[in-house]
Amino acid sequence: MDKFANKKVGIMGGAFNPFHIGHLRHAIEIAEELELDAIDLLVSYNHPQKEGLLPFELRIQCIEKSIQHLDFIHINRIEENICGLSYTDIILTEWKKMHPEAIPYFLMGIEDFKNLPTWHNGLTLHTLANLIVVARLGKTAKDFYQIAQDYWSHCTISEENSSLPLTKQKKVKLFLEDQCICTFISIPTLEIDATSIRKHWSRKRNIKGLVHDDVISFLDKEQEIIKKYWN
Repeated sequence: MDKFANKKVGIMGGAFNPFHIGHLRHAIEIAEELELDAIDLLVSYNHPQKEGLLPFELRIQCIEKSIQHLDFIHINRIEENICGLSYTDIILTEWKKMHPEAIPYFLMGIEDFKNLPTWHNGLTLHTLANLIVVARLGKTAKDFYQIAQDYWSHCTISEENSSLPLTKQKKVKLFLEDQCICTFISIPTLEIDATSIRKHWSRKRNIKGLVHDDVISFLDKEQEIIKKYWN
């Protein structure tokens, strides 16, 4: 039986090199805001835009140690079995074949939304899943709508609170031909990035509070392997 059947599932993709507290809080905040039943982490196997990735299994183990007490967050290893580069549209197509009765929500930051035209079939992703765009770096619903209009000139939006200007909206829905294809949300975020964590770790600086304590112990245990990728 499909564990995601008839459930609202947030699909969160990434290299997770490594998975950190920012990722964890991001998943929790989105799940609560959108009342999702689950978060499915799609771990990149061959990321088309990343170099210096830790081996897939090491990244998986870091995630397992980070979510061990959160049963609504799952790890998806689908990319292990896909040949070639792991483009998002290909992954989502395969995901839907595995979970035909699930209701998928694909999560991305507004910076990724802005770069959708550079993605492989990026402007068709809304046909595969509900898109969820998360505010970052001071960007607002107004910025989101301006970007969307460049892609779909006839799109419209529905505001959560009509008494507020677009710059103050915490959630807006984007419609194309009367169908909601995307939702913009503003949630609390932790500005933590994996690049800084890798640099801190390589320089033997303290990364406590940036990743789960069990991940720190694991990185120390596997340091001879990890040095080959992060130095």
